[in-house]
Amino acid sequence: MRLCAALFATSLLVFTQTAWHAARITWDDLAPLHATLQSRGLSQASFDGYVNQAQKDDERRVREGDLDHLIFYALQSTRFTGRPPIEPALSSKYLIESGQHVPADVRGRIGDLLKAVDSPSVDPRLTYFRSLLRATFPNASERQSALVGEYTRVMKFVYDKEFVAQRAGPAAVEDLYRSRGLSTDTEVEAGYVVYNGLGILKSVAPGTRIHRVLIIGPGLDLAPRTGFLETSAPQSYQPWAVIDALVSLDLARVDDLSVVGADINPRVVDHLHEAHRQPPMLNLVSGIGETSTVHLAQDYLDYFARLGRSVGAIGELAQRKQLAGHQSKGVRIRADVAHTLSAEQLDIVTTRLEGTQFDLIVATNILPYFDDTKLMLALSNIQAMLMPGGVFMHNESRPVMVSLTGALGMRFEQSRQVTIASVTGAPPLADTIWLHRRAATK
Repeated sequence: MRLCAALFATSLLVFTQTAWHAARITWDDLAPLHATLQSRGLSQASFDGYVNQAQKDDERRVREGDLDHLIFYALQSTRFTGRPPIEPALSSKYLIESGQHVPADVRGRIGDLLKAVDSPSVDPRLTYFRSLLRATFPNASERQSALVGEYTRVMKFVYDKEFVAQRAGPAAVEDLYRSRGLSTDTEVEAGYVVYNGLGILKSVAPGTRIHRVLIIGPGLDLAPRTGFLETSAPQSYQPWAVIDALVSLDLARVDDLSVVGADINPRVVDHLHEAHRQPPMLNLVSGIGETSTVHLAQDYLDYFARLGRSVGAIGELAQRKQLAGHQSKGVRIRADVAHTLSAEQLDIVTTRLEGTQFDLIVATNILPYFDDTKLMLALSNIQAMLMPGGVFMHNESRPVMVSLTGALGMRFEQSRQVTIASVTGAPPLADTIWLHRRAATK
């Protein structure tokens, strides 16, 4: 199917600062999906209670997601201790198969972390986790036992994912993600997938002009379970990658572009607010490194070489340890680019932003966290925030997506599988980008 260039032929108003406000989703908002929701046991009478519970559940998942990262940091960081790093998957295997005996080296690392928390260190990741620990466990005497408990919880999930669900198949892994903590993980590769989606948009609708963009769940690179690098302070990549792609593809101009990063995690929102005020120096490192069996695709290498040229000044990274096989570069974001970015706290399942609608909404690596019912609410909120003729872009391949977006008036138009790297003796490392367009009003 081809995107209709005529929908963007009409000149759009230049953005002026909008005072966004969050509006809670209502039963009436979901009118096209009432029959489907009722088949799942929801009704107008029970809907408000469901939303209340969903909000509480999401607050718990934000807390657990932050603590997941804290545990991965505690196991892998080399900044606060001289003990060797511990690989989370191997640690989870030992914990579960030993009858949940917490290893001495894990207890030692947790103890070292707590000492570092009480030190005057200004290491940016330690500063982040210091704030989290003090807010979550205000009683210092209880932190050691609390973190051991969190370690056990997190390792149980890792074990279930790596050694149980993986053997059962993709559906079992997907089910685990429907209830796990909400991760802030983000990688440069996500920007490459979106760049390809925007390239599709450019090729089939060359007259498209984008003025207002919403990025749902831009994330923050804190302490992932795999590929953990400490070459820089925590960063949010996606807003800058999206702006860079829009400008480099001539879909937008910096001087009339507004990008809103909407995240459920208030710490991510605070980070983006600071990036607006003080343009960051990005240290971009590919999440995937080349090895004897993993080879980055040439198109991805070309993308990484260009990345950042439209939004800042390119430089070399000051620290190159831990980077063997990884692509890396520094990008100093320009002040005019930083000022296009604003941030809002948003639970996309229960609320939407009201104000001026968006030409483009991007949601990558977010929708897999929702079961089908929460997915319906999230898509309804997305549809309401998307202007008629606007484009919704995501990487969720669940079959139900096509029917749900169609019922909400966001018809599927294009998809493309994007290969990031080839792997000897295994399928390539790839992702799929999907484009939908909201129907134009008559």
